[in-house]
Amino acid sequence: MKKRFIMKLAIICIASFALQNLSAQQRITFQIKDKEHVAADAASIVITDTDSKRVVRNGIADTLGEVHMQLDKGHYSAYISSLGYKDTTLNFSIPHKEQLIKITIQSEVAHLADVIITAKKHRPTIKMEDGKVNIDVAQSYLADIGNAIDVLKHSPGIHIDNKGNISLSSLGGTAIYINGKKTALQGDDLAAYLRSLPSTRIQKISTSPNPNASYEAEGAGGIIDIVLKNNTDAGFHLTTSHGLSYWNYIHETSDVLLSYNWKHWQIGVAYNQTIGHYAMEYGSDRIQDGNRNLSTTEDADKRDTYSGNIDLVYQPNDKHKFTLNTSVSINKGPGHTSTQTQIYDTTNQLTQLLYAENDYQRQRIPRYSGNIAYTFTPNQKQTFSVNADYIHVGGYIYCNQPNTYYQPNGTLHHQDVYQSETDKHIDIASVMLDYKQQTGKGNELLAGVKASTINSDNDFKFSSALQLDRTRSNRFRYSERNLEGYLQYALHLGKWMATAGMRLEYMHSKSLLRPYTPQAQDETNKVNRFGYFPNASVSYQATQNTRMTLAYSKRQDKPRYEDLNPFEYLLDELTYWKGNPFITPQTNHKFLFSLSHRQLAVTLSYNMLDNYFTGLNDVYDNNKIVMTTKNIGQQRQVGIEAVYSKRIASWWDTNMNLGAYYFVNKLDYESHNHVYRRPSYTLNLTNNITLPAKLRLEVAAQYRSKRQGGSYDVLKSSGYVNTSISRNFFNDRLHTSIILTDAFHTQRWDSYGHTDNLQIASWGHSETRQIGFKVRYYLGARKYNVEHKTIKEAERL
Repeated sequence: MKKRFIMKLAIICIASFALQNLSAQQRITFQIKDKEHVAADAASIVITDTDSKRVVRNGIADTLGEVHMQLDKGHYSAYISSLGYKDTTLNFSIPHKEQLIKITIQSEVAHLADVIITAKKHRPTIKMEDGKVNIDVAQSYLADIGNAIDVLKHSPGIHIDNKGNISLSSLGGTAIYINGKKTALQGDDLAAYLRSLPSTRIQKISTSPNPNASYEAEGAGGIIDIVLKNNTDAGFHLTTSHGLSYWNYIHETSDVLLSYNWKHWQIGVAYNQTIGHYAMEYGSDRIQDGNRNLSTTEDADKRDTYSGNIDLVYQPNDKHKFTLNTSVSINKGPGHTSTQTQIYDTTNQLTQLLYAENDYQRQRIPRYSGNIAYTFTPNQKQTFSVNADYIHVGGYIYCNQPNTYYQPNGTLHHQDVYQSETDKHIDIASVMLDYKQQTGKGNELLAGVKASTINSDNDFKFSSALQLDRTRSNRFRYSERNLEGYLQYALHLGKWMATAGMRLEYMHSKSLLRPYTPQAQDETNKVNRFGYFPNASVSYQATQNTRMTLAYSKRQDKPRYEDLNPFEYLLDELTYWKGNPFITPQTNHKFLFSLSHRQLAVTLSYNMLDNYFTGLNDVYDNNKIVMTTKNIGQQRQVGIEAVYSKRIASWWDTNMNLGAYYFVNKLDYESHNHVYRRPSYTLNLTNNITLPAKLRLEVAAQYRSKRQGGSYDVLKSSGYVNTSISRNFFNDRLHTSIILTDAFHTQRWDSYGHTDNLQIASWGHSETRQIGFKVRYYLGARKYNVEHKTIKEAERL
């Protein structure tokens, strides 16, 4: 009996000691990033006991820059080292008030004759984590390719169609962000802005199919965030770049950026211009009720782009930061399209020839924008920020449209001459409040509200033989008011992380169509809509190099306000365009599973796009079609995407992006009820090769298979091959490159399709094949790549 009592007492003591020892332990996550918030993957961390100087733990950061450790109660020192960065030491104790310890490492610098030198480690130009893809533009040939449109057009996983619509591989539209802030511009206005943004100013591009609730719900397919360079080094800095490219026309680009950083101030001034014409060629073969129209068009866009901006940052201390930036741009110049259409009857006999022109004699799109922001950080756990934005976009187009009909023998049949004049003004204003709090043990709370207003005023005048046609002229006004709020929470539990969020949105819109004819009545449409957009994810960090994530989100696409104008516009005498005021937003429910292991990342996704809208060609009057946008049904897509990076040799790095998809398009509108199914795949390869004489060769290729279009149409396969050779001079201050894009001119938009009594095949390409020369010069305290070898004190312990 006594022995049993002693044994029980011993077991209780041992268990109590074990529990006490276990409770004294704490799981800590070290998150290591550089000052540009880039994860320092492969950084080394060594933990030593402060009293005994004994090494107790060590590890290597994963692709998120994170290292997970279980530590006993005590006092410790962390030694962090990474090639190209200063060694960093951090003292801390266990228990620690936070489960997540954030560490920022600084670039390794050495001074040689007033020149600043730093080493940088190799990083893949393309990385994917949790379904998000990061493209390092600044370290690739994309930095020299032209403007932001050119960068997006040649970035893996991003697609731009012949109408300028930007999309990811998933279903739905894509929202464009600049430095984490959504731009409210749409269509041609967005394209004009992106053309004013030179590629040399872009640091990276991040795409996310499942962003959290702090991002707006717009973008059913996801978001693209264009992150611009931000030089915070003290002193005066000048970067100037100039380029020439040619194929059909000569194009010239120039970009000058001045910055001065002194104590609490950062001041930046920039100017950019793009001058030169841009060629396109396209056509269609259309059979409608037995009548055939075969057309070819030559298109020359002769607009030039000029832009400038001023950025000002004042940060008196770590708690307060004030930001002010303004920008202005203008896209102006003429343009011309020439279309020849052969018209056949039902017996396939040529009956007429139509020569139609669009002579854009005057075009201009001015844009003015301003932003003011304030950030308050009372402590390391809390951040408050307020942003106010204003954008004004104008647009004026005057077009002369002669349409000349000839008999098959070349005899003049008749001629009609039309003129169209479009004047538009768009004003967008918004105010946004955001709050961020670290709630302990690595948990994070995000909350915010946003109010915005959009006002669009469009005046369209149509004339025949210089006489105003009031029946074809109109004035369209559109106004929209939005109130949004969001809440997002992230919870860390050991190797697990869970996030959940909700974004709520209320929208009130009003459109007014006012005809020029006195007897016609105004047409008014009002919409009040409330929407909710949840998201959730669960991640598991199996090892330092292996991570799994399961995520869900609901997102939407609103119709462009210009598409809501119910009036009918004449494109040529056989083709019309008409808006639709009854388009409703399309919503996408997206499920995603991602797995990343070292250099390989794989993502499985399932998309359900409901209330889908797209542009359609409707039959009208036997030989005419009307292009309009309608909600037509549902889309479903299953996909798998993989990103793999590999250093094949010390002089050769490669990246591969592979995607395979199965698409189902269920059309159900009016009298149409069809189902279209089709698989497709995409392949992107980039190679970075170091050649003798300090030359750098980059070869990038893309292939997109045949795939289903927006409705009944099928898009043919397309792709490109780009090559670039570059070299630096004068201690890397002078950068030069020669680039050949779309070497085989295979980046096309060919398609075919049929429905009811309409059969159409289209083809086209733009001036994507160009050969260009770029030169860039940097003046100021410069950082240079050298190999830096040291023996760390921590490694001796």
